[in-house]
Order: sequence, then structure tokens, then C-alpha cells
Amino acid sequence: MDFFSELSVEFWHWWILACLMLVLEMLLPGVIFLWLSIAAVAVGLVVLVVSDIALELQLIAFGVFSILSFVLGRRFFRHKGNGSDAEDISSATSSLVGKTAILTEDTINGVVRQSVYGSSWVLKSDEELVKGQKVRVLAVEGSALRVEAVKAVET
Repeated sequence: MDFFSELSVEFWHWWILACLMLVLEMLLPGVIFLWLSIAAVAVGLVVLVVSDIALELQLIAFGVFSILSFVLGRRFFRHKGNGSDAEDISSATSSLVGKTAILTEDTINGVVRQSVYGSSWVLKSDEELVKGQKVRVLAVEGSALRVEAVKAVET
């Protein structure tokens, strides 16, 4: 007695499976069920076109389409960076580089603590700076900002 010969799987069975996998995709972390759902839709289309295809071939097609959708999905939806270091991508602190601020106190040995764009930072400079001096952020060094004095433009 052949178990698979008694089963009849129609195209809409595959599409229901695809819908169930989309629900799992929304409920669980990761992106694996999306690719399986795409594969189930593809097998449903194959069964719709070739209605007398054996269940074994449908399962093989599901495996092949699953692998293909995963590989193609990873290729086309991979995150593309902007060329900067991985740790700086989309970080709030890296957005401070190039911004300017006005010192609220004199630096002591080139260091002062003050609020910059709503956060408290240690500002470090290679030179002594005075209160009211406009500075530009050169780099983020841990919990400190490396700054330089903005020179007045002569006209």
C-alpha cells in the first residue's frame, strides 16, 4: 500500500500553506517563512498548470523552489552599506561628525563636558578653547567627541 498514491493535493492546498507560512512569518522572528511561502505559491502554480503531477514531484519542487527563493531573496534584499565602517552604519553618534556647537565653558587641558544636541558629552580638543567658541565635531571617540575650533571666515 503506497501512502502517497492515496493523497490528492490540489493547487489551492499549496496556496493555503503559503498563507499559513506568511502568518508564521509575521509572528516569528527571522525571514525564513517568507521564502517557504514563495516556494509554496510557485508549487501551487505548477500544480495549477500540470494538475496530474505526483505528490513526490510536488515535494521535490517545493524543496527546489524553497532553496531558489532563499538564494535569490538574499541576493536582491541584502543590506547595502554606504561604504563606512560597519559599526558606524545607522548609529546616532556618527551623525554628530561635522556638526557644530558653541562652548558653554572654557576647556581645561583641552577637555570640557557639555550638552551637545541633547546629550552630555566630553569634548576633547588639541588646543585650549574659550566659552562662546564655535567648535566642529571631528570624530566620536567612545563617550567623547573630538572637536576643533571653527575659524572665522574672512571676507
